[in-house]
Amino acid sequence: MCRVLGITNFDYARHKKIVAHFCELTRSGMVMAEDPPGHEDGWGLAFYQQGELVVHKSGVNLQEELDRVNGLLSAMQTSPLMILHLRKSAWANTSSTRHAHPFHLGNNVFFHNGVVYDYQSLIPDIALPGLGADARDTEVFFYHVMSGQVLDFGQAFLDSVAVIKEKHKYSALNCLFSDGVKFFVYRDFAREPDYYSLYKAYAQNSCFISSEPLDKNLCWEMMAKEEFLTIELGEVS
Repeated sequence: MCRVLGITNFDYARHKKIVAHFCELTRSGMVMAEDPPGHEDGWGLAFYQQGELVVHKSGVNLQEELDRVNGLLSAMQTSPLMILHLRKSAWANTSSTRHAHPFHLGNNVFFHNGVVYDYQSLIPDIALPGLGADARDTEVFFYHVMSGQVLDFGQAFLDSVAVIKEKHKYSALNCLFSDGVKFFVYRDFAREPDYYSLYKAYAQNSCFISSEPLDKNLCWEMMAKEEFLTIELGEVS
């Protein structure tokens, strides 16, 4: 249960206001009816520099580390892709850097909004070593994807989604992920579509994906249920 933002052809000078609006969702972002306000259980940032994935994450409320995040983005300046995640934990005692999103292997990075409730039963299908003993649903989901045909990250993801949708219980499978060549976005939910939202917008050679609209100057469109986007990084959107 989180808020997430992705921007292709990211330029901090042009996009810092959108980032600032997104960071405000730590306090004001939509929550489900039964939940207390706030997405304060950690944050994660991923971007690519000279073809290499860079990841920073923390179990601390992002509002307490805004200077750190803005400093990282200011120093980075531009990237083919930037993704920022605000975490609202579904699992007790997991507000830590260890459990913050994203999860990553090599140049592959994975962010998720939603819960796979019976994630433990996915573990026997995972052939890839390295899964943490205390892994929760998103990490298990990612390793399940990476145990598939990772020559095609997008298809491997869809294969795992098909297994989860057929055999498992989940609230949502909203995901933003990338291999450094393509940016993938998927929206799906089994409950609360108003909360498990993903919006897309396009402007100035960038694609914007956000859990909530962030800038009135952009034309935000809600992604459809089961909509899957594949965006070549560096291409005109």
